[in-house]
Amino acid sequence: MKRGTTVVLCFSLLMMALCAVVSCQEAQLFINCLFPLTGKDAKQGGVEEAVMRKGVASANVVAPKLITRLPPKLVLNSVDTESTVSGALSAASKLPPSVFVLTSSNREVAEAVAPIILSFNIPHYTFSASEGVKKYDNVIQMVPSERHQGTVLAELAHRFNWEFTVGVMSASSPYGAEILAEFVLRASQIGMRILSSQQFYPGTQELWQIVSTVKSSQARVIVNLMGVSDMQTVIRHAERLDMLTDKYVWLCSDACSTSQIFTDPETGKVDEKLRNKFAGMLGTHYQTGHGRLYEEFLDEWEKEDIFQFAGSGKRETSYFAPYGIEALGAYLLAIVEVGKTPGKTYSAENIISALVNVSFEGVTGLVSFDNDGRERRAVFDIVNLRYDSLRADYTDFVRIGVWTEGADENDVIDTNVDLIAPRFNFTFKPQFHGGSYDFPDLDVRNSFDYWSCNDGEEKTDETGKSVRLEKPDGQGANNIDNSYRCDEFIDCYNMSDEWGCPVSFPVLFIVYGIFLFLFICFAVFCLIFTCVFGFCIRRKRIRASSPTFLIIMCLAAILGYGGLFAFFGQPHTVSCNFRVWFLAVAVITVISALFVKSFRVWRLYRSPTEIKALKDWQLILFVIASVIPILIILVLWTGLATPTADLIEASSDNKEHIHCEYGSVAGMIGFYFFFFAIVAYVALFLLFGIFLSIATRNVVSTFNESRLIAISIYNITFSAIVTIPIVFVLKDSDPFITWIIIVTAFAYGFTATLVLQFFPKIWGIVVRDKFAKEASTQSGNSSGPTHASVTSRDSKAIF
Repeated sequence: MKRGTTVVLCFSLLMMALCAVVSCQEAQLFINCLFPLTGKDAKQGGVEEAVMRKGVASANVVAPKLITRLPPKLVLNSVDTESTVSGALSAASKLPPSVFVLTSSNREVAEAVAPIILSFNIPHYTFSASEGVKKYDNVIQMVPSERHQGTVLAELAHRFNWEFTVGVMSASSPYGAEILAEFVLRASQIGMRILSSQQFYPGTQELWQIVSTVKSSQARVIVNLMGVSDMQTVIRHAERLDMLTDKYVWLCSDACSTSQIFTDPETGKVDEKLRNKFAGMLGTHYQTGHGRLYEEFLDEWEKEDIFQFAGSGKRETSYFAPYGIEALGAYLLAIVEVGKTPGKTYSAENIISALVNVSFEGVTGLVSFDNDGRERRAVFDIVNLRYDSLRADYTDFVRIGVWTEGADENDVIDTNVDLIAPRFNFTFKPQFHGGSYDFPDLDVRNSFDYWSCNDGEEKTDETGKSVRLEKPDGQGANNIDNSYRCDEFIDCYNMSDEWGCPVSFPVLFIVYGIFLFLFICFAVFCLIFTCVFGFCIRRKRIRASSPTFLIIMCLAAILGYGGLFAFFGQPHTVSCNFRVWFLAVAVITVISALFVKSFRVWRLYRSPTEIKALKDWQLILFVIASVIPILIILVLWTGLATPTADLIEASSDNKEHIHCEYGSVAGMIGFYFFFFAIVAYVALFLLFGIFLSIATRNVVSTFNESRLIAISIYNITFSAIVTIPIVFVLKDSDPFITWIIIVTAFAYGFTATLVLQFFPKIWGIVVRDKFAKEASTQSGNSSGPTHASVTSRDSKAIF
């Protein structure tokens, strides 16, 4: 038995199986095939028709030698489409009865005749890979749908780690649109970033804008979904844009990864100069005939008479010709499957249902069908246009690997990128532009300027990738985007990004730091002054003002000044908490000290005839009791809305900067609740303090203490009323002004209180008394019945 005759799709087994389900009486099974036997596609169509005839003839010869009963005879009826849609429609309308119809790869022809064949209720096998033909229920695609190439190209880029440098150019034809849609879908599933996607009308000659846009996007892997002429136009523009270098990789679908892009269509001569421009390109091909079975078929094909079988006499066939033989084998095996169920007819529906279970080794590889039996499971060759193949005078694309679709529904990978690599099986390493087998560095980026926090200077990364830009999120951030320089936000831990700017935080910190240091020195001086002249060298000017509470105010002011230093530098979680704790405790302590001093005067004023003195220890307990609610609020605030330094997008420049954020469990709602709880609590003290200042406004006490207390309370109240709304309005838009307002307001409140409370006393003791002991002082009676006085006798109750 001849080897080639034995292997043509194992027809012996097919025919034996067929005999088991079809009557063994001599019969004929007609197969109608629509091929372009005349016209522009006649060369290809003639070979496809000849190969199909060879397959049918071999089947009819082999079967009687292998089985004892005569099988039905297969009869091929070849019909000419004249290479036109109209010719195909005319031929299809005149087809005699047959068991199935086979159409060629021309998508327009396949889609045009599909409705006619559907009316016959017989299977319609086709080489067309278009999506349009699949809408007809009797269509069986012997080649995978062309849209699968979008998946293959996307996964190929991912397989070689090129997923972040991809640009796409595609013709807006049905072919380009179908593959592009699948490419975009697969890219989104696997996290691929498409830098640019450009479409154009097929045949457009001026593509400069399209190609230059893709280049400007920094894409280095250029995916092309178009035909031969469009690809040639793209390459002309790409050469002018210096894109045919080892810094770019070009990927093509099957329509442009073909030798036709550099071959003269009339003479068939290869344009070597043009071929070198395309060298290194990778692409996808439908699997053509290959392997042992195909080689054995070619052994027989090579011996055939060229006048009887077009294209024979050499070891090659047309691109899709082997698929016709596999269509015949798939049909016969489907009949076997249908015959296993008694009473089933060989309708198109039943044949298609049976194809789900059909699988065999064909002349183009493994033949199996998807889960609805209407499309061959996708297998694509990965091809490469190489330099090394020229040594063997082979100018076409070389098959370097294969991509295989999953075998069942459980193999659907979706976003599981770990399953992409096993779908590829490479036989050779790809060869890239310039002849190198090493994968090119496609991560070519533009240089950029950045700011080095550690070095305090602007630098340039010439490679665009050696320096990793960091977010300005605290101590660890060093190299930050240059746009953070002089943006009125502190983005470096050492504030180097704001040095030397027209509006400079560091200069502001220095100026305010000097003033705060002087204020602290003044508070310390007042503290020492009070201790000396209140307890050591007793002077009535100090004793009459309750030196214990003057000391409390000094300590609270020092605490408040210290809390203001927490606003200096880049925010940190510790400093964010210090701001809240130090200032809240300092403010309530100062106000409560003023309050109890005013409250003591008010008590004396209410009972001028009988002094009901309050001891210092009683008032100190009152101050402590006043601070305790604030401490409780602060503890809850810290636990439920913890102040933390975090990156927040600023409304002024839409960039992230580190701010004190108040989040945690309660979030911003907790912040507002606790903040306004403190404000409300302090406001109650201020309101009662205002009441006391009004009630004691006419009291003529020793050294006029009540009026100074009243002014201090008014001062703090006014500052709070003005500052809080302004800060809430400006805090997200102008951090520089916000900082000035906050620090100035608190510094002013503490300093003004100390000045009002201490300056008259210091002036009196140092200037008026010249440190001498005061003469006995007694205030005169007020003029009028509405006035009251607190005399020196009353002062004894105070000190």
